[in-house]
Amino acid sequence: MENIVEMTQARINMYGLLSRLFIEEIDPFTLNKLKENEDLLELFPNTKEWKDFWEKDAIKLVEEDLNVDFTTIFILNVYPYESVFVNDEGHINPTITNPTLVFYREHGYSIDLNKTRALSPDHIGVELEFMMNLAQEELNAIARENHEEANRVREIQRKFLEEHLANWGLPYLLAVKDIAETPFYYDLADATLEFLMSDLEYLYELQETKQ
Repeated sequence: MENIVEMTQARINMYGLLSRLFIEEIDPFTLNKLKENEDLLELFPNTKEWKDFWEKDAIKLVEEDLNVDFTTIFILNVYPYESVFVNDEGHINPTITNPTLVFYREHGYSIDLNKTRALSPDHIGVELEFMMNLAQEELNAIARENHEEANRVREIQRKFLEEHLANWGLPYLLAVKDIAETPFYYDLADATLEFLMSDLEYLYELQETKQ
């Protein structure tokens, strides 16, 4: 039980971090926090070897390198929306018929896009936040020793990854890696890809154990 609690908390933290880094540009404060955290730096192996990451002033690094790369990737070239990658038209779908939004509503999750920079509920940052919230619900159920509820929420997580985030996320994150000009965003895409695949496998393993 203790291992599951620790694992679930770690998953919450990871989904929260990834959501933050995809939804908007990194700021100097967050950048410095990353530099000070050895565990987080393990997710960014190429960034650790990037000379400017350590030697360049944090504000200049953000403004001259990281923000420029963020704009090039997420605003100009590789739009971070599921609807862009799964529809032949390649357009963002912000309507109430968006399958991701339908999934959210079916599971009691609402989103206020005015509080984010996302144009549609199927932004990768919003989907990552959805998974974070589900994992938090799972942790709450574990704390109440409600194993049936914990298993129910895990099944929602598995289904969402399988049908949405880990599905379209594969070609999307590969595209980000291909276009990224800084080690930071290359590493971010690579770490996210690896995490989503491993998390889906983890949820399947828990499901098999339950059976």
